[in-house]
Amino acid sequence: MLARHPLSSPEFASFYSLLHHGVHEPSYSGGGEGLWRISYSCHGGVSGAGELEQQDAGGAAAARGDDDERRARRQASNRESARRARARRRGQLDELSSRVAELRAANAQLAVRLNHVAAARARLARESARLREEARDLRERLDAAEAKAAAKGKEEVAGDEEAGTPTD
Repeated sequence: MLARHPLSSPEFASFYSLLHHGVHEPSYSGGGEGLWRISYSCHGGVSGAGELEQQDAGGAAAARGDDDERRARRQASNRESARRARARRRGQLDELSSRVAELRAANAQLAVRLNHVAAARARLARESARLREEARDLRERLDAAEAKAAAKGKEEVAGDEEAGTPTD
């Protein structure tokens, strides 16, 4: 049976023998990294288990070396990934900080413009109130002048009628 497993052949044999408490002794022949042929025999016993342990001792040291190398590569990869993540976050933070500065500057400019517009509005409101008051005063004066003229005109008409002078 041809199989692919993440454990190396010696690791798998050790795992299998521990799993089955020495009942079956696997023997294996390599076929490349992670590929191996496994055959099982039911001839378990003390001598078979001892041979397996001796083979495992040499294979375990090599496996530990491979594991240490893989662990070191994984740690280096993790460190590099963390460094890139920190750099990315730093870049995002710098970008956001510059955006905050831009928005604060724009906000300050808008506040200045708002103050100018509010001052102009207040000035125009005062001017409008003054002009409305002046227009009211002028209307009152006009109404008074018209009333005076109308009263004078009635007096003249009444005086002419008394004098008997015909009016055109």
